[in-house]
Amino acid sequence: MQLPLQILEFREIPLELLVALCLAGFFLYYISAPFRKKRREEKETAREKYKEEQKIERIERYKLQIMARENRKKVRRQRLKSLLIPSFLNSKIHRDTWGQTLSEKTDPTPENLKNELYFERANQHCEWCEERVDTPEIHHIVPRSEGGKNTASNLIVLCPNCHRKADRGVISRSKLEYKLNRKMENWSSISD
Repeated sequence: MQLPLQILEFREIPLELLVALCLAGFFLYYISAPFRKKRREEKETAREKYKEEQKIERIERYKLQIMARENRKKVRRQRLKSLLIPSFLNSKIHRDTWGQTLSEKTDPTPENLKNELYFERANQHCEWCEERVDTPEIHHIVPRSEGGKNTASNLIVLCPNCHRKADRGVISRSKLEYKLNRKMENWSSISD
């Protein structure tokens, strides 16, 4: 059996030289131990520092998310306040959702006009469903917020249910106008 060429060459190296090379290797290994330990510690500290930076970054991201959420809530609250508060603070001016002045809001309907409409024109009935009404509500066909006037041609007497429907848009403005025009014709012919 023949041995490979490298082993044959290895056999030809003197034993003293091999022992000297092995001793030099062990010596270098033990001498480099503190350097390797120092390098291992540097890697550990770098890894710890990286973990700490990642933790701080996660905390900062979380804080930013919380701040963004709070800002969104604050903006929502301000938007709601801008929709609700102006009507309480200033009854004359109505603002749309973007804060632009649309028109001047008219004053509430005077009591004498309400009574005239309820007792004379509507005859104590809802002008939409024609049911008898004990608690009438006056509805502006063109809303006050859009500059609707307090005139008999813009006001209609409704029961609370029909008033809710009219405010929500279930009963359209055009239907209310048609019904009111018919009532106004009948009322003007009766009053003449």
